[in-house]
Order: sequence, then structure tokens, then C-alpha cells
Amino acid sequence: MQRMKPLLTALLIILPLGVSVYLLQSVLSGFLERDPIIPDCNLNVETCLVELPSKGDQSRVLSLSMNPKPAKSLVPITFSFEVMGQQPDSAWLDLQGTTEYMGINQTPLTFNGDSWSGVTELSVCTTGLMVWKARLIITEPEGESYPVDLFFEAE
Repeated sequence: MQRMKPLLTALLIILPLGVSVYLLQSVLSGFLERDPIIPDCNLNVETCLVELPSKGDQSRVLSLSMNPKPAKSLVPITFSFEVMGQQPDSAWLDLQGTTEYMGINQTPLTFNGDSWSGVTELSVCTTGLMVWKARLIITEPEGESYPVDLFFEAE
């Protein structure tokens, strides 16, 4: 029985800890995973307007653009946006190829007093043309995050 005591003690500690971690992860994933906002626009052609969740009775609109247009691989691209209404706490951009893995391309956006911006480059696609997903992640001062997905083509 003396040999079983450490094993039972470990089991009584590890089992509840494992269940707690599993339950906590399940609860937190509900807060962290939001469906993305997907506006119907083309960044290669226009500035995209996105309605963000409102704060109280104040509606908020995000205006996102990229320069130069159209996007090309290995050419520096500036992504910028403005928010009419309360400013987010932080923002970053995650670029992903939609048909093949194109590596990690994440860019923090910085606030310069009236707008947010960041510069990145697209990697070269072996097929010549790639549809890219630009996921803008906006984090509010309260800690809530909103993903906004935009799609565009680049050679």
C-alpha cells in the first residue's frame, strides 16, 4: 500500500488539473474565436469600407486600402486603415495564400495619430497568380478582437 500512495496522490492531482485545463480551454476558445467580418470589396481596385461592431450607440466604420494597386509579388505594399469612431488598441495584418502555403507574413500596424499603417511584401507564387487573404486583426482597448478578411489577387 505504501508503494501505491504516491501514485494515488499524483493521480488525484493530475486528473482534476487535466480536466480543469480542458474546460478552461473550451470556455476561452469561445471568446477568442470569432467569425471574421468579410466585406464585399476588392483591395486591388478600391478602398474597402467595413462596419465594425458598435460601441454603445456609436457606429464605427473602418476604411482599409493598400498601395500600390494592383498588388505584385516582391514589391513593398503599404496597408493602411482609418477608423471613424473609437480607435482600436492595436492592429496587425496576416497575409495567407488561399491555394498554397506561402509562409508566415504578419505585419504589425502602427498608429500615427489619425490612421494605422504597415508595410510588407508578398512572396512569389509558383503558379504565377495567387488569391491572397488579408486578415486584419483589430484589438479593442477592452481586449476584444475582431478579424476582418479581405481577398485580392497578385502576380
